[in-house]
Amino acid sequence: MEAVEFQPGDHLLISCEPQDVEVVRADRFYVYVSWPWHRPDPASKVRWDGTRAFARDPEHSDFDQLWRLDPPPVELQIGGVCQVSIPPIEVVVTWAARFDPPKDIGWLPRPTGALDVVPVFGERQPGGEEIGLYLGDTEPLRIERLGQLP
Repeated sequence: MEAVEFQPGDHLLISCEPQDVEVVRADRFYVYVSWPWHRPDPASKVRWDGTRAFARDPEHSDFDQLWRLDPPPVELQIGGVCQVSIPPIEVVVTWAARFDPPKDIGWLPRPTGALDVVPVFGERQPGGEEIGLYLGDTEPLRIERLGQLP
């Protein structure tokens, strides 16, 4: 997705279609899936191993409120295959940034922007925890601006 200009207060609908991923590591607290939309950046000062961690326990402070695994992390083991997606969720932007040049965070392509958001409805009530999203990279995020919230 191309990095676009967002600002705090923007009311967005965010989603991402399911993608098959493999569980490459697992422990008691997390499962680690190979992240399909990035590759490690050999020129980066930050080392990234090509995986993304998901907390097994939905009560854990690291539990991802946007990205979902199906089946859920608690059921997954090394070598298992699951789907990662973002079911449609309404959020409000609390912070937005544009990176010029793109930000070095360990993967390619380097992101050109970022958002912090909080969910606004349903079972994912805002709990003060903001959720970060990088923009301008290869994750096929669908972001629709619904308006501006006060």
